[in-house]
Amino acid sequence: MKTAKARTAFLEAKSDLSPRTLEQYSCALDILQRECPTIPGKPELVRQALAKVQPVWVKDACWRVWRAFLRWCHFEYGTPEVMERVPRPRLPEIEMKALEPEELALVLASAHQLRDKAIVALALDSGVRASEFGRLRILDVGTNTIQVMGKGQKQARVPVSPETRHLLQLLVEQDGHDGPQSLLFTGRDGQPLSRFAVYRIVRQCMEVAGIAGPKRGPHCLRHSLGTNYIASGGDPFTLKRVMRHSNISTTQKYVNLAMHTIVERHNIYSPVRDALRGAQGVLIKREIEEILQRK
Repeated sequence: MKTAKARTAFLEAKSDLSPRTLEQYSCALDILQRECPTIPGKPELVRQALAKVQPVWVKDACWRVWRAFLRWCHFEYGTPEVMERVPRPRLPEIEMKALEPEELALVLASAHQLRDKAIVALALDSGVRASEFGRLRILDVGTNTIQVMGKGQKQARVPVSPETRHLLQLLVEQDGHDGPQSLLFTGRDGQPLSRFAVYRIVRQCMEVAGIAGPKRGPHCLRHSLGTNYIASGGDPFTLKRVMRHSNISTTQKYVNLAMHTIVERHNIYSPVRDALRGAQGVLIKREIEEILQRK
């Protein structure tokens, strides 16, 4: 079967995904179509095609898209299931950057416009992603939560602090929106705020705050939420709901990142230090009493 024909049918079947995801799917399938004009029936054909893709980040993205596509072809057209024998590319470990509370305060202080401050606060408070800001409407903001349209067009309500909600309310009052269906964040042309605009806003705030690059975007604020949440005593199961992770193993990464802070706090607050001091005092008191008794 021709890869081009199956590619068109696959993208039509996945039309409910976000435009960004469909764009990524299309780019990855362009590469597969070029290297394999017909649906590959052997894993070595896929491995050969994958070997030509660079850098490793693009190679990994192609592997994930090709796996979804070829599995779909297997169930839809009965083509061979080949991806089971095509190993996923190994990515180098990258430490997720997270800002300290003092740095986060500087970033918020550097957001001079109300809209920008609300974006920084919402990314840090509720883990809203760059691509999600442009879809938020006034009616999505509740008393204690905000409804977000996330990956895979999944809607979820996540907590929002009173301070962040106050900023959002001020933004609505300042901009004079027409009604609850109005977009919460818009660009200068009144269109939905793009993820590129969100990146630019957050990056500018970080630059003014003196935060060194790279990785100076809203995802850094999301990582900072996860790391500081755990370091401050939050539990990973609640954090999983806040950050909308599909798997607890993703949330567990923040536990590992916050471990150095947890160790520091443990050293300060652990009761064993006072207990040892108390025990030492008891022993000294007993020794003194024994000496006095011998006299």
